[in-house]
Amino acid sequence: MHSKKTLEVILPIFNEKQNLPILIQELDKAKAKLGDRADVRFLFINDGSADGSKEILDALFRARRDIRVVHLVHNFGHAAALACGIENFRGDIAVIMDADLQDSPDALVDMFNAWEKGATTVVAERASRTERTRLFFDLFYKILHKMAPNLPPIKFGTHCLLDASVVTRLRQYTERNRYLPGLVSLASGKIVALPVDRQSRKHGKSQVGVYGLINLAITAIVSFSSRPVRLVSIFGLCASAFSLAFGVCIMGIKVFSSYAIPGWASMMTLSAFGSGVQLLCIGIIGEYVARIYEETKQRPLYLVDEILELSQNQQLKQPRQVA
Repeated sequence: MHSKKTLEVILPIFNEKQNLPILIQELDKAKAKLGDRADVRFLFINDGSADGSKEILDALFRARRDIRVVHLVHNFGHAAALACGIENFRGDIAVIMDADLQDSPDALVDMFNAWEKGATTVVAERASRTERTRLFFDLFYKILHKMAPNLPPIKFGTHCLLDASVVTRLRQYTERNRYLPGLVSLASGKIVALPVDRQSRKHGKSQVGVYGLINLAITAIVSFSSRPVRLVSIFGLCASAFSLAFGVCIMGIKVFSSYAIPGWASMMTLSAFGSGVQLLCIGIIGEYVARIYEETKQRPLYLVDEILELSQNQQLKQPRQVA
């Protein structure tokens, strides 16, 4: 008879005081649906919350025996909190989801069913979403899959189920600028996608603004494709060809006709166009250089302030580390 598998849900938390009570209720409902099929536990990564979320998590830890909490020193960002969750995960199955209830806890049961059938990576493919940024995300996915054709054409974020073997492979990636869906794709074999509707946030505003979304999109493209740098060369070649053709036309008009128009309008237009192309190219190269600089500093991705766990939870199976 097979022993019961341990499923640990990894939840990054940043100022989710209003959502936490509802989240716990929904997670407990999903846990009850699984029943004795899995030993479901929860790992909360408190990413420097300052709204009272820490106190709620501390109280939950004292009241329950299925919760572990990692408090970070301050806010390191969503990607760092996810990396902390992956590093501190213990068990046979990891489920990663956001704590704002946009990732439905109900999907946990369907994901586990797929795992029982042999899937090692199950992602919640976003069938629909209610945010105003929906068009932005659709455009982002189209650009990303054009730039990085090695990534599977699946629209998914961080909501996924990972077998412990996939978590072990994920831990081998050490870069600071992380796009988790891309890393999951690289660390996985076959990916099973479950269509899941993206829910609206229950309370508060999203912690990721427009700037954060743009930065995430740039990180995703730069991390998994060198095509933008190649486009710089193409832009430069096209600009040079255009400038050469324009120069030939100006010389022809000047030498073989009397239609030469005195003034600087044409030259200023050409100069502005060339300057714009140069600035665009420098900006693209700069994105790569900035990320290289971040990687070379070798600073810790996050710093742990406190870990709350019961002694029996310390004995949970931990994925094998790979040197």
